[in-house]
Amino acid sequence: MTRPREASSTGSSPQSPWKVLALLLPAVLSGSCSSDSTGNGPQPETPPGRSCESAAALPVALDLKATTLPLEVIGPPGTRVEAHIMLEATDVQAAKSAGTAGLWLRVHNILAPGSAEVSLNDAPFVDLAEAAYGLVRPHDGDVAAGVLPVDPRALRAGDNRLVFRYTRQVEDIAGISGFRVLGAALVAGTARDGKRITLALPEEDPPGWRPTDSSAEAIERGRRAFQELSRDGGPACARCHADSGADLQYYAFSTHSLVQRARFHQFSQCEAEDLASYIRSLPLLPKGRAVAPPFQPGPGNHGAAGAGVDAVLAQDSDFARAAWGGDALPESLSWDWAAGVNTYQLPTSVALPTWHRWLPRELKDDWFTRLDGILARTEAELARNPTLESAQAFMSAALLVGKDVLLREGDYQGKVEVLRFAAVKLWDWSRRTGFDRADHGMPDLSPAYPYEVGFAFFEAAQAQALPGAERQTLAWWWAQLATYPGRGFSTGRRPLNSKDVLAAAEAAGLEPSQLAFLHLFGSWEESRGELMQRWGTSDGPVRLLLVPMRGIPASARVTLMQRFLKQETEFLAAGGTLDSSHHARLAEAWGFGCEALSVAQRAAVRALAPPEVHGDLLGCP
Repeated sequence: MTRPREASSTGSSPQSPWKVLALLLPAVLSGSCSSDSTGNGPQPETPPGRSCESAAALPVALDLKATTLPLEVIGPPGTRVEAHIMLEATDVQAAKSAGTAGLWLRVHNILAPGSAEVSLNDAPFVDLAEAAYGLVRPHDGDVAAGVLPVDPRALRAGDNRLVFRYTRQVEDIAGISGFRVLGAALVAGTARDGKRITLALPEEDPPGWRPTDSSAEAIERGRRAFQELSRDGGPACARCHADSGADLQYYAFSTHSLVQRARFHQFSQCEAEDLASYIRSLPLLPKGRAVAPPFQPGPGNHGAAGAGVDAVLAQDSDFARAAWGGDALPESLSWDWAAGVNTYQLPTSVALPTWHRWLPRELKDDWFTRLDGILARTEAELARNPTLESAQAFMSAALLVGKDVLLREGDYQGKVEVLRFAAVKLWDWSRRTGFDRADHGMPDLSPAYPYEVGFAFFEAAQAQALPGAERQTLAWWWAQLATYPGRGFSTGRRPLNSKDVLAAAEAAGLEPSQLAFLHLFGSWEESRGELMQRWGTSDGPVRLLLVPMRGIPASARVTLMQRFLKQETEFLAAGGTLDSSHHARLAEAWGFGCEALSVAQRAAVRALAPPEVHGDLLGCP
C-alpha cells in the first residue's frame, strides 16, 4: 500500500495508509530484552550490549504476576496475569453456610465472547463475556462490574489463586491487545449481603514511572520509531496519536502496554522498549488514566483527565440530588437556572469515551488526498501555527472530508474515523492551549470536536448503520457539554444542537432527571444572544419540549411547561410574535405529554399560558 506525500504534522514525511492503529491499550508491567517483565516503577538503564531479536520474531504469550492495580492482561493471545486473595476460615464457612459465593470484578475493554477468562484455584477457565455477568461491552469496551457465581466449595482458607487470561485476538476494525481488571473481590454469601474480601494490591504510581533506557540514543531511537517508522504497513504511531505521543503519557499508558502494543505492530522487543522509553521521557506528568474517560464531569474533574471512573453515577436519582438537591425536579425553576450550573463539575450516569475510543481505528490514504488534499494541508498548518483560526480550518476540512467519505462511499464508519482523527489532533491543540484554563483549552468559537465525532455516530444511528451508535453519540455529546457547551456563542447547531442531543438521549434510554436537565440547560443556552431572535419560530426553545414531555414524570412536565410559558409571556410582552410553526411545535409537545397530567395539573399549566397560545393547549380537555 502506498503512502501519499502530504505534509505531516510531525514535520517529517507523512506515514499515511492506515488500516491498523498504533497503541490502543493501557498500563501494567515493564518488559525487557533479556529478562522477564518487572515492575513499572523507576527502572535502571538497560545495560549496553543487549541482544535484540529480529523485528519479525513473533511475540509470545506472557505469564505475569500482579503487583499493582489495575491488572493488565495485555499481550499476545494466551497472556495470563495471576493474582491472589486471602480468605479467613470464617469467610469460607460463611459462604458454605449461605450456600453461595461469588467473584466480583470490575473490568475494562471486554468486547467479545471467548476473549477474556478467569480461573479460580485451578478450576476450568470461565468466559467473562457471558452476558449474565454484565462485563462485556461489545461496542465501546467501557468499564463494567458484575459478579460471577462461585461454588462455595471452591473457596479455600488462606490463599485463593486467580488467573486472568486473554484468550484470543479480538478485531475491532483494528486489533485489540487485551483487557484490564480494575478490582476484584471474593464474596462470601450473596452478591447483595455477602462479605467482600478484596484483592489487596496498591494502585499504580504513574508519576514515578521512568524510561527503561534514559540514554539520549535510546530516546532518539524511540522518537523515530514513534513518529517515523512502521513495521506492519500501517501508519506511524504519531499519525493516530498526538504528534509527540503526549496523549499516551497524559493518560498514563504503561510501559508494559506500550511495549506490547508496539510488538503487536511488529516492532522488535528492543524497538518497542525504546519507543516506550521515549514516551516516558516526555516532559509531561501523567494526569489522567487509560481507563478513566477524558473530561468525565464530576467534582474531581481537572484538565482533560476527567473526574475518574467512580464519578460515573449509578442511578438517575444520584444525578437529581447532584443537580437540584433532591429526588425530584423542584416545582418552580427560573429560566436562567442553568446559568449557575457548572457542566464540567456536575456528574452524570453517562460514561464518556475512554481515550482508546478517541483514537481512530483506521486511516486511509485517500482521505488525505481527496478534495485537493485539504485535510493534510490544514493539519500541517495547525502544527506550524496553532492558532484558533488554524484549528477552525482543520476542523472544517475534516468535516468536508468526512462528508465526502459518507456521500461517495456510504461509509459511516469511515466518517467516524476521520472525525476521531481530527479530535485527537485537536485534543493536542487544546492541550497546548492549556487544559487548566477556565475554558479547558477550548476557547470561545473553538472547534466542537467532541460534538463532531458524536454527530458522525448520530448519523450512523439514524441510518442504523453502526451497532451501539446511539449510546456512543450521547457519550461524545456529553463530553462537549462538559467542556464547551456554548457560553452564549451557540448557533443552535454548534457547539451543541440541543434538539438532537435530546433525541439521542431518548434513543439511548437516558433517565428522566437527565432528560429534564438537558432540556433546562439547552433551552437556556439556545435563548442567549442572537438566538433569542428565533424564539417565536419552530427553531427556538419550543423545539426542546417534545422529548421531556413524553419522557419525564407528570410533575416535572408541569414544571418545564410552566417555566417555558412564563418566558413565552415575557417574550410576547416585549413585542415578540409567534409564527405558525412555533404554534405547531407547542401543540405537538402538549399533545404528547398532557395525558399523563391530572385535570388539576393541566389547569395549572393553562393558567400561565398567554392568550396567544391558548389554542395550542386544547388537547386533553
